[in-house]
Amino acid sequence: MNFSEPSDFPEAVSVVDPDGIDCVVAAGDASDLPQLGEWLRELPDTAYGRVFIEVFSEIQIETLPAPPNVGITWLCREQREQSPRPGLGRRRGEALAGAVDAWFDEWLWADGEAVRNIQLWMGARTSSVMQTYWMGLDRRLEKRWPGYCDRDCRTECQRGE
Repeated sequence: MNFSEPSDFPEAVSVVDPDGIDCVVAAGDASDLPQLGEWLRELPDTAYGRVFIEVFSEIQIETLPAPPNVGITWLCREQREQSPRPGLGRRRGEALAGAVDAWFDEWLWADGEAVRNIQLWMGARTSSVMQTYWMGLDRRLEKRWPGYCDRDCRTECQRGE
């Protein structure tokens, strides 16, 4: 992935196909809210896409400056009726990985011949579930588009930068 990472941002932004962007997708958790807000402010008003944010409780939901065609989906882990662990909520990253995976299933993997130009913002780096998910996504993207990630980027990805 082609990462452009401001020094004060722990997450990365990547472009799967730098020839143009059809849509944006972002995934993070409550700890990423300041960085996500900054990223969203920098998007053009014409941006189209989806942001997934995992929080423990609805009390963590806040208004973010999204362009009109960028939707935000909040995933609350404490919703026990959806939790396989009653009373404890879901594991950190479970709901987020599931939502992002479903998005990629619809937008990227469904049509093997389609070329999608996606800008991807990856957060939730302290979640072991999401660390595993991001590494798996990297392998899937490399398999679909060999060489999409330059050598410097791959080194940064593996170090978790």
